[in-house]
Amino acid sequence: MKRIYALFLTALFALALAGCGGEELPASVPASTPAPPASEQSETVPQSEVSRTWTEEEVLELYESGREENWEQVDCVTFYDQSSDLVGAVLFQNSDTQTAGVAFLGADGSCRMGGTDAPLADDPGFEYLGDGAVTFKVKGEDGKTRSHTMSITIEGVNVTFKSVDK
Repeated sequence: MKRIYALFLTALFALALAGCGGEELPASVPASTPAPPASEQSETVPQSEVSRTWTEEEVLELYESGREENWEQVDCVTFYDQSSDLVGAVLFQNSDTQTAGVAFLGADGSCRMGGTDAPLADDPGFEYLGDGAVTFKVKGEDGKTRSHTMSITIEGVNVTFKSVDK
């Protein structure tokens, strides 16, 4: 019985090795690794995928997969924030309430939203400041334009937003 079992394992091993011989890329052709759509991304993303440079189109694709129908995209910034694995942010306006919001997007496809009760200024000037913070301009109740800074802190499963008007 042991001989049959050993013969079976040897044959299985030989078949497995024969199936491993895949086609290799020529040395002169670099392998590209485009980001999979958010719907196909797993919760664990390889470090090489996270730290790569993301394009605005890829960040907008992540945003589109999680946005509500009444969110009108206004602007987008790409960045890599190592501490929270964020790859970009999208400034949007809620067309129902005319208020502004920011979607912070992670390499794993996560989309976390923070908002303000103020409407966006005509030229919001959306910028990433570093350390999970963005700035943009909003209209105050008095009609004057003011700077608004929104930051996100992610510690495990705890997500905290902080908004400050200047």
